[in-house]
Amino acid sequence: MRIGLVLGGGGLTGGAFHAGVLSALADAAQWDARNADIIVGTSAGSITATSLRVGISPADLLHRQVGEPVSPESAQLLARTKGGARDFPRTQGRFRPAAPDLLRLFARAPGSATPGIVAAAALPEGRMSTEGIAQSMSALCLGQWPQPAPWITALRLTDGELVVFGRDVVASSTVPIGSAVAASCAIPGYFAPVAIGGARYVDGGAASACNADVLVDEDVDAVIVSAPMAIHSGPRWAADTPVRRVLRRQVDKEIAALRGAGKQVFLFAPTEQDAAAMGANPMSGGKEVAVARTAHNSAKARIAADGRLRSLKF
Repeated sequence: MRIGLVLGGGGLTGGAFHAGVLSALADAAQWDARNADIIVGTSAGSITATSLRVGISPADLLHRQVGEPVSPESAQLLARTKGGARDFPRTQGRFRPAAPDLLRLFARAPGSATPGIVAAAALPEGRMSTEGIAQSMSALCLGQWPQPAPWITALRLTDGELVVFGRDVVASSTVPIGSAVAASCAIPGYFAPVAIGGARYVDGGAASACNADVLVDEDVDAVIVSAPMAIHSGPRWAADTPVRRVLRRQVDKEIAALRGAGKQVFLFAPTEQDAAAMGANPMSGGKEVAVARTAHNSAKARIAADGRLRSLKF
């Protein structure tokens, strides 16, 4: 069985959520996410996707999030990053729309725009630099794309198109892996756009929270989706609930397209308890331990309740 893994955006808490879900899959379903045939990463998911492709185990993703020792193999890999990207220096930035030409294009053809892409074009350029992310991920990968390559999504501000770095390995060989991940993480209005090959890119999450539909035409039998910015179920109401419900509808639409293409789909999205631990600001630090642990527990419960997951021969 060929498996696709989709890791959505979600900032710092999103990375912790992914760690909890993937470690639960390893524990309860005996499936190692490093073995996925295709891994699609958006924003925070691009960091997790690249980490998996380099060889960091799901268990060690969780150990790192909760401050526990990792295996010697993962420790050796992580030592390359010298602690990872911790600081985001401020750039000059300009208080003007990030992509005025794209806004004019949408004004001429309004039906071609989605709210997320319009927001990415209309918001001012962010003032924080993603250079630390680029350097850290480049160091982790020794400056080379790992093989098989992760699929890294980013939104091109020139024309509003979603670009999937890594899907075409030959084309992506001219794009540094660190730059691709940094572009995927460049949240509009927060981080500055990332320049690659004469074009500017921002977070792939501006196009979609997960971009799971890039797998519709791919040769996979099942797709596992980890969607930190959606919500799984329950009546919880908080400041982030309306956004989470909108994004859940977006994810559901992509899942319907995948199922329409004959693929099994398994969604892991935050429960009420997960969402409460994550809070409304995905870039707020200090929540990673709680998020990783609650996501691990809720994902194990999800697997235990779904006989299809337990019976899949990964």
